[in-house]
Amino acid sequence: MEKKKTSGELLDILRNTPTFADGQKEIRSEQITESLAQYLNELVVRRKAKLPDVMRRSGLKKAYFYSLFDGKRQNPSRDVLIQLGFGFEMSFDEIQDFLRHHGAAQLYPRIPRDSVIIYSFQHGLNLIDCDALLLENGERLLTKA
Repeated sequence: MEKKKTSGELLDILRNTPTFADGQKEIRSEQITESLAQYLNELVVRRKAKLPDVMRRSGLKKAYFYSLFDGKRQNPSRDVLIQLGFGFEMSFDEIQDFLRHHGAAQLYPRIPRDSVIIYSFQHGLNLIDCDALLLENGERLLTKA
Protein backbone atom coordinates (compact mmCIF):
# COMPACT_ATOMS: atom_id res chain seq x y z
CA MET A 1 0.00 0.00 0.00
CA GLU A 2 1.32 3.42 -0.97
CA LYS A 3 1.55 5.86 1.95
CA LYS A 4 0.26 9.39 1.41
CA LYS A 5 1.53 11.31 4.44
CA THR A 6 5.09 11.78 5.60
CA SER A 7 6.18 10.58 9.02
CA GLY A 8 6.41 14.23 10.06
CA GLU A 9 2.79 14.79 9.09
CA LEU A 10 1.73 11.75 11.09
CA LEU A 11 3.66 13.02 14.10
CA ASP A 12 1.93 16.40 13.77
CA ILE A 13 -1.48 14.73 13.72
CA LEU A 14 -0.70 12.81 16.91
CA ARG A 15 0.75 15.93 18.54
CA ASN A 16 -2.25 18.09 17.69
CA THR A 17 -5.20 15.80 18.39
CA PRO A 18 -6.84 15.98 21.82
CA THR A 19 -7.09 12.20 22.27
CA PHE A 20 -5.16 9.24 20.98
CA ALA A 21 -8.38 7.77 19.55
CA ASP A 22 -8.88 10.88 17.40
CA GLY A 23 -5.32 10.77 16.12
CA GLN A 24 -5.46 7.03 15.55
CA LYS A 25 -8.58 7.36 13.40
CA GLU A 26 -6.78 9.85 11.23
CA ILE A 27 -3.54 7.91 10.78
CA ARG A 28 -4.76 4.29 10.81
CA SER A 29 -4.73 3.94 7.02
CA GLU A 30 -1.09 5.10 6.99
CA GLN A 31 0.17 2.57 9.54
CA ILE A 32 2.08 -0.63 8.83
CA THR A 33 -0.13 -3.59 9.60
CA GLU A 34 1.30 -6.44 7.55
CA SER A 35 3.38 -9.12 9.24
CA LEU A 36 6.95 -9.91 8.29
CA ALA A 37 5.73 -13.15 6.67
CA GLN A 38 3.23 -11.24 4.52
CA TYR A 39 5.89 -8.71 3.54
CA LEU A 40 8.42 -11.41 2.63
CA ASN A 41 5.94 -13.43 0.62
CA GLU A 42 4.83 -10.31 -1.29
CA LEU A 43 8.49 -9.51 -1.93
CA VAL A 44 9.00 -12.97 -3.43
CA VAL A 45 6.10 -12.37 -5.81
CA ARG A 46 7.14 -8.79 -6.71
CA ARG A 47 10.72 -9.83 -7.44
CA LYS A 48 9.81 -13.18 -9.00
CA ALA A 49 12.36 -14.65 -6.59
CA LYS A 50 13.01 -18.32 -6.02
CA LEU A 51 13.04 -19.17 -2.31
CA PRO A 52 15.98 -21.60 -2.50
CA ASP A 53 18.08 -18.87 -4.15
CA VAL A 54 17.04 -16.26 -1.57
CA MET A 55 17.81 -18.73 1.23
CA ARG A 56 21.25 -19.56 -0.18
CA ARG A 57 22.18 -15.89 -0.61
CA SER A 58 20.91 -15.04 2.88
CA GLY A 59 23.03 -17.66 4.61
CA LEU A 60 20.13 -18.64 6.88
CA LYS A 61 19.46 -22.23 7.87
CA LYS A 62 16.57 -23.85 6.03
CA ALA A 63 14.21 -24.39 8.99
CA TYR A 64 14.73 -20.87 10.32
CA PHE A 65 14.43 -19.30 6.87
CA TYR A 66 11.10 -21.00 6.12
CA SER A 67 9.78 -20.21 9.61
CA LEU A 68 10.07 -16.51 8.71
CA PHE A 69 8.01 -17.02 5.57
CA ASP A 70 5.28 -19.05 7.26
CA GLY A 71 4.95 -16.66 10.20
CA LYS A 72 6.29 -18.94 12.92
CA ARG A 73 9.09 -16.45 13.61
CA GLN A 74 7.81 -12.92 14.07
CA ASN A 75 10.67 -10.75 15.29
CA PRO A 76 14.04 -11.72 13.83
CA SER A 77 17.16 -9.85 14.83
CA ARG A 78 18.46 -6.91 12.83
CA ASP A 79 21.26 -9.13 11.49
CA VAL A 80 18.71 -11.64 10.17
CA LEU A 81 16.86 -8.81 8.42
CA ILE A 82 20.15 -7.69 6.88
CA GLN A 83 20.86 -11.27 5.77
CA LEU A 84 17.43 -11.33 4.12
CA GLY A 85 18.43 -8.10 2.38
CA PHE A 86 21.41 -9.92 0.90
CA GLY A 87 19.16 -12.85 0.06
CA PHE A 88 16.86 -10.61 -1.96
CA GLU A 89 19.83 -8.70 -3.42
CA MET A 90 18.45 -5.41 -2.11
CA SER A 91 19.98 -2.06 -2.89
CA PHE A 92 21.20 0.15 -0.06
CA ASP A 93 17.99 2.20 -0.13
CA GLU A 94 15.88 -0.96 -0.13
CA ILE A 95 17.65 -2.44 2.90
CA GLN A 96 17.25 0.85 4.78
CA ASP A 97 13.50 0.86 4.04
CA PHE A 98 13.25 -2.83 4.92
CA LEU A 99 14.93 -2.30 8.31
CA ARG A 100 12.79 0.74 9.11
CA HIS A 101 9.60 -1.03 8.00
CA HIS A 102 10.28 -3.87 10.43
CA GLY A 103 11.24 -1.71 13.40
CA ALA A 104 15.00 -2.26 13.24
CA ALA A 105 17.65 0.42 13.36
CA GLN A 106 18.78 1.56 9.94
CA LEU A 107 22.41 1.18 8.96
CA TYR A 108 24.42 4.12 10.29
CA PRO A 109 27.81 5.00 8.75
CA ARG A 110 29.29 6.28 12.03
CA ILE A 111 29.15 2.73 13.42
CA PRO A 112 32.18 0.85 12.05
CA ARG A 113 30.38 -2.49 11.54
CA ASP A 114 27.45 -0.74 9.85
CA SER A 115 29.81 1.13 7.54
CA VAL A 116 31.17 -2.19 6.24
CA ILE A 117 27.63 -3.45 5.65
CA ILE A 118 26.67 -0.17 3.96
CA TYR A 119 29.69 -0.44 1.67
CA SER A 120 28.70 -4.00 0.82
CA PHE A 121 25.17 -3.03 -0.19
CA GLN A 122 26.31 0.05 -2.08
CA HIS A 123 28.86 -1.96 -4.05
CA GLY A 124 26.67 -4.99 -4.75
CA LEU A 125 28.71 -7.39 -2.64
CA ASN A 126 27.14 -10.66 -1.55
CA LEU A 127 26.88 -11.90 2.04
CA ILE A 128 30.08 -13.95 1.86
CA ASP A 129 32.06 -10.96 0.62
CA CYS A 130 30.47 -8.76 3.28
CA ASP A 131 31.43 -11.23 6.01
CA ALA A 132 34.99 -11.36 4.64
CA LEU A 133 35.17 -7.56 4.78
CA LEU A 134 33.73 -7.57 8.31
CA LEU A 135 36.36 -10.13 9.37
CA GLU A 136 39.11 -8.12 7.68
CA ASN A 137 38.07 -5.10 9.71
CA GLY A 138 37.74 -6.89 13.04
CA GLU A 139 33.96 -6.71 13.12
CA ARG A 140 31.41 -9.34 14.09
CA LEU A 141 30.18 -11.42 11.16
CA LEU A 142 26.56 -11.43 10.01
CA THR A 143 26.51 -15.21 9.66
CA LYS A 144 26.94 -17.56 12.54
CA ALA A 145 29.96 -19.64 11.57
